[in-house]
Amino acid sequence: MADQNKIEERNIVIQGVTEKTITVVVDGKTQEIEKKLDVLQALMEQLSAKSFQTAGNIYNIGNINNATFGLTMARAGEDKSLPAELKQNLLGEGDKWIRSLERALIKEEISVSDEPLEIFQKYDWLIQAFLQKMCTPAGQEKTLRRLSFMAETYQASLRYLCYIQMTQVLQMENKPKQGIISDFIQMEGNRYLDFDYAGLLLTTTDLLGQNTFMKEINIFAEKLNNNESDLFGSVLYLEDQRRKLMANKIAEDEKLPGLLDEYLTALVCWLKELSFLANYRLVSIKEINLNYRLGTTENYLHRYGELHSMYNDGGVSDKSKSIQIKGSFTFSKSVLLFKGNVLDASLKNLKDKTTYLSLSPLLIDKSVYADENTKQTPEIFYYTGYEKAGRQYNYAQLNKELTFTGKEDNVKYPPLTVKETNTNLSGLDELFAQLNEVFKPFKNKQA
Repeated sequence: MADQNKIEERNIVIQGVTEKTITVVVDGKTQEIEKKLDVLQALMEQLSAKSFQTAGNIYNIGNINNATFGLTMARAGEDKSLPAELKQNLLGEGDKWIRSLERALIKEEISVSDEPLEIFQKYDWLIQAFLQKMCTPAGQEKTLRRLSFMAETYQASLRYLCYIQMTQVLQMENKPKQGIISDFIQMEGNRYLDFDYAGLLLTTTDLLGQNTFMKEINIFAEKLNNNESDLFGSVLYLEDQRRKLMANKIAEDEKLPGLLDEYLTALVCWLKELSFLANYRLVSIKEINLNYRLGTTENYLHRYGELHSMYNDGGVSDKSKSIQIKGSFTFSKSVLLFKGNVLDASLKNLKDKTTYLSLSPLLIDKSVYADENTKQTPEIFYYTGYEKAGRQYNYAQLNKELTFTGKEDNVKYPPLTVKETNTNLSGLDELFAQLNEVFKPFKNKQA
């Protein structure tokens, strides 16, 4: 989506979409064109326009490709209601939705107890944080705050998928010049709150093809692009209601309980399709030390923090763990995603570089950049963009709640800024240099 403060001079609006046609309004005059990407691109080129409006959003035509065209056109349609089959089987009171997630995990051949916390932990910290919020007293009341928790559960999981794909794109030898990737890297202000992550996911998955770390995302993307699937309809509904919530267009009235039940049903449909994430483990590698004596094998002591269990809750320690690996080491100060849900076995298999993926610098652990070498609980932040004027990269806390009152809570969830010189956290100086190097080839869009 484009910045709404940068609308083209020509007023181009996609008013409606059918199976075969697109209704376009240009400066107040209506015309119909064939529902094909190349036809729409030709019209935009003829009008010397780079963006169009639809359903209250603005899209850059350069960010739309064959992978995202179907979803973008569906957003332009009027029907963003919950799919009929889901509407007939709404999830409401009680823990039926948790049991539904449990069954999806069992179907994935994941061992899990019937305790909600353990079920949530299978989704790792980024998603787990908001699943837990949904079960708090505030999260169970029929209010807009419950809706905000559910909306961010959806958004957090979608961002997570994007980071998995984006980190692989950043490593590609031939750097793709895609508009949506450039826009993602250079998001300014609060653009990250309504960025087109679904479009980014489909674009990056298409770029990676079969050469991808998490094969399940390819299957997931196919369902996401299938306009006959419940997942496709659920995504339209989830993002539409989230956008209305952010715009303060949802009232706390007698209709809200029904909307909350519908949103929960759509969210569970989405999360069930993501149960494959339980086959992976997130870990923060804090530091690596070499243990070596003459004539012996090189041993690398990895100090790390797990990102699926609880800290300072339920008797789980807040201290880091350590493991010694013979003859192999990985990335220090990096958030890693491992294949396999038995962590010790995954860590001992570091020689096989295909078994893990570094999600840094899109996901970082602030605690590893502390000036003092202390054992701290991981503090995970996710990338939210780059302020060119201030030459700083921005991050937000993984459990930051959605703002739907118009006011950012920067006291409870202070953002993390990474500048060339960071007086309060000098360890971030190195991160700034890394960000500049990694992102530079992607900051320019393809002409």
